[in-house]
Amino acid sequence: MDTYEEALQYIKECTKFGMKLGLDRIREILRRLGHPEQRFRSIHIAGTNGKGSTSALLDSILRQAGYRTGRYNSPHLVTYRERFNVNGEMIAKAQLAQVIEQIKPVLEAVEADGFGAPTEFEVGTAIAFQHFANEAVDVAVVEVGMGGRFDATNVLTPVLSVITHIALDHQEYLGDTLEKIAFEKAGIIKENIPVVVGVQEESVRNFLINIAADRHAPCLAVDEGQLESVTLTEEGTRIRLVNPTYGRLEFQLALHGYHQAHNALGVIAGCEMLNRSGVTVGREALIAGLESARWPSRFERIPTARPLKLYLDGTHNPDGAKALVQTVKTLYPGQKVDLLMGMLNNRPMDEMAGILGEIVRRVITTRVPDPKSASEVELGQEFAKLGIPVTVEPDPAKALAKLLETDNPVAVITGSFYLSGLLRGILLNIGD
Repeated sequence: MDTYEEALQYIKECTKFGMKLGLDRIREILRRLGHPEQRFRSIHIAGTNGKGSTSALLDSILRQAGYRTGRYNSPHLVTYRERFNVNGEMIAKAQLAQVIEQIKPVLEAVEADGFGAPTEFEVGTAIAFQHFANEAVDVAVVEVGMGGRFDATNVLTPVLSVITHIALDHQEYLGDTLEKIAFEKAGIIKENIPVVVGVQEESVRNFLINIAADRHAPCLAVDEGQLESVTLTEEGTRIRLVNPTYGRLEFQLALHGYHQAHNALGVIAGCEMLNRSGVTVGREALIAGLESARWPSRFERIPTARPLKLYLDGTHNPDGAKALVQTVKTLYPGQKVDLLMGMLNNRPMDEMAGILGEIVRRVITTRVPDPKSASEVELGQEFAKLGIPVTVEPDPAKALAKLLETDNPVAVITGSFYLSGLLRGILLNIGD
């Protein structure tokens, strides 16, 4: 590819092939590329909520420990380049064009030989692994796109697997019960590969532990009893805990919410397991990495010219909505927020509105910049049923302008990462 714009267009063309769960095609692509995924150690992360925060925390800690890291996340917020990071820096435009040029002949040959056209996520996964190999990273932190068992990233043989909190999401693909979804997520648990099981409902926790035992995978389930205190402030989340390996730890995350304390417990457990696998993480690197990690659009404070406390939060399922409500109620007790919301049409609008309605003074509903956007009118109707004043504005930029006119002290933009990404780009004047 001669330019970044041409590279983006090539990737965008792959979206027309939709979602095809399965590993045969990505395995063939990587085989013909010379198995770039085998040229670095990897940590594989699945789960419903907390994957991104967990990957950001682990990436930060490993860099503090002196490792050259890669990190692969999806979706992105304001630029596709966010998906591919080396040592905390996203891929350069010229590098992305170069990697596409490198892998395109293989992608075309695989399609021509009857394996079918690669999907956008398969292309992204190939880009990530090739980029990390080109950059000679020591350890790559790789987030599952969706599910786990048939996700394109599940070609990895990692040094550690992590399963974060599991909740109902993507039921049309993964199943309509926690147990069915847990089965798909558990697909990343491999024979003899250590796994960390994050905070779960008891039945899910036991299910995952049993699968790990069946696959002879050393398993460390997060122990909430390690927590001594969790304090939320506008600056972040202050945590005190006692860990059998690291002793008493006290640190402040820049990330907000009690759920981030659970993510931190999983990350610390992961570091315990990494030490046993030859990836050494000392106490000082652990604390420094936890405190320096940043992860956008997770109750992220956005500065404004007015005395408004404006937050971006990618709350896209009921489990995340509950976490958002808990965070707002703790930081601003008794305070109702103004809400700007848009969501995809595969999410339960009535349930989301019912959860968020507890903290909302008024709501502006809008469209998500994606063909799968839910109707802003129907979303508004769900809030109106709760007696909450609603403004419907289809244009997200105009909806943002209306939100910024509020006389309320606190406002939150939420619903879909596609929406928060678009508006984050407008607010901060960044991105593609």
